[in-house]
Amino acid sequence: MSKRYYSPIKEYSKVKRFHPFYKLFKVIARVFFPKNEVIWQTEKPADGEPMFYVSNHTRVYAPLFFLLGKKPVRVWSNCYFLFYKECWNHMKNKVVNNHKILIPFAFLLTPFIVWLFRAFEPIPVYHKSSKVITDTFAKSIETMEEDMDQVIFPEHTENQVNKYIFQFNQGFPMVGELYYEKTGKRMKFYPVYCAQKLKKVVIGEPIEYDPAIPMKVQRVQICEYLENKIKELGDSLPDHEPVIYGF
Repeated sequence: MSKRYYSPIKEYSKVKRFHPFYKLFKVIARVFFPKNEVIWQTEKPADGEPMFYVSNHTRVYAPLFFLLGKKPVRVWSNCYFLFYKECWNHMKNKVVNNHKILIPFAFLLTPFIVWLFRAFEPIPVYHKSSKVITDTFAKSIETMEEDMDQVIFPEHTENQVNKYIFQFNQGFPMVGELYYEKTGKRMKFYPVYCAQKLKKVVIGEPIEYDPAIPMKVQRVQICEYLENKIKELGDSLPDHEPVIYGF
């Protein structure tokens, strides 16, 4: 049986993809991206134990922090950035909207966006589709089984729950149930607060999936715990102005 390699756009790839220009892009980006202090307010996991980070989004700062780190981390990213037609529709209808003067620029930018997202091999996020199970959650579990860290930025763009974040989308905790059913292991979700203004990233005490609690209840509990914990992490830092997703 031929070896299988991770792919964000299909079940697997038979060929290991190399992205030299993306690697060059990361090298250049690291030169300009500020160095951040990472603060652990919980015990570090053992070597080889994959981590599931749940972070505030900021705008692009927090995703860039994880993508540019020395240790590989798979980032949960909206699926439409991985496909040309879907990406173009998103750029045209959501990003530039009615600003017709920007449409040619968005059209030219679309192939670069798709190339960039495919290069960093994210976990593709689908919404209200069977692909949530077959693709999003399956790729998340595959990442855990590869002993590779992953991060999600699950904020909505409305219903601000505290001064640091908007309310979380409550779908992602369900991957913990599927992971437990497949492996018998309990997934831990680590809260992360990225303080862009302070150049600090704080990691807090995780919450663990509990098979004894119905998922309908637990998905709310997990998200509320993480929301509250991120507030605690933010409050533990010197006074600063949070960078809020969507603002």
